[in-house]
Amino acid sequence: MITPGDGQEALEGLEVEPVELELPPPPSATDPVSLEAWLAGLPGAHRAGRAPATWRAYGKDLAHFATWCQPLGRPVLPSDGETVAAYLEAHGELLTLSTLRRRLAAISVAHSLVGIKRPTAADEVHAAWTRLRRRYGPTQQVRRVDAVLTRTLGDLVAPLRDDSALDVRDRALLVMGFAGALRRSELAALDVEDVTHTPDGLRVRVRGREDGQGAGRSDAREVDLPWGAHRATCPVRSWEAWVALAQLSTGPAFRSVTKGGRSVKDRRMTGESVADVVKRRAAAVGIDPTTVAGHSLRAGFVTSAVRYGVPERSIMRQSGHRSPTSLAVYAQGAAVPQENPASRVGL
Repeated sequence: MITPGDGQEALEGLEVEPVELELPPPPSATDPVSLEAWLAGLPGAHRAGRAPATWRAYGKDLAHFATWCQPLGRPVLPSDGETVAAYLEAHGELLTLSTLRRRLAAISVAHSLVGIKRPTAADEVHAAWTRLRRRYGPTQQVRRVDAVLTRTLGDLVAPLRDDSALDVRDRALLVMGFAGALRRSELAALDVEDVTHTPDGLRVRVRGREDGQGAGRSDAREVDLPWGAHRATCPVRSWEAWVALAQLSTGPAFRSVTKGGRSVKDRRMTGESVADVVKRRAAAVGIDPTTVAGHSLRAGFVTSAVRYGVPERSIMRQSGHRSPTSLAVYAQGAAVPQENPASRVGL
């Protein structure tokens, strides 16, 4: 995950002054390619005051917005405040605040050019921006945490014992978070009733995000978690062991455990405490805890799936990504390894 923090203190200054020129022709279509070409082909008078590199960036930013909107049936140009706010929320974990601010500027400029009311001025957008600043910055450093890959996951759970409530809970949380490509907020929001058995494993109802708990959001989805080949990293056995030890029948799926790991509390874990589990278990096996976070599980699943050659559509179905563009942010550097011919010559 990229933790945004660009030092911007407010959204003020985003809206551009109206252009006192004859309006240019609107774009012929609102697909990503057409929108990027439209901005690139604007008459010189309309491009004055901004560097060519800025217009190129605006074109790519507007195309990214359109790429996200299209499969959801969201309006692009003209757009609305609800859509732009949803776009911000969908990319808050993926992009820095400075990048998102430029995306908003591109959306604002495009609407201004064709004389349409700018959706970036809507209350919903300002509220979403405020939430992002509160959640991610602006004082935090911009960084991408390391992904917990399949092998790393095995290292994290290997020392965990079966007679400790803390260990059993952490194993279930880590394994299910990885296998389901779950965000830390989604793990924290799970209830026991959200997890059901199927002939092939578990089916988990993942509720959408909404300030940590996220009930009722439209991005809710169901993911299937299969039986694992190895007991320590099997989602089904890890969940069953936790349910049995904690005697869970209803309510929060992942709960706080008393100091020493002997008994389970009724209190639901928070997203921050989920991240603490990842960091603590990483430190226990010699991994720098500052290099990982709750998001490392989700990023690790996507990266591992790409390396194993899993089709993009299958990864997106599990992770809930709406567009390949968003998925690509997680999978950067996860090229599928090429077979080494030296392994095939009888050495």
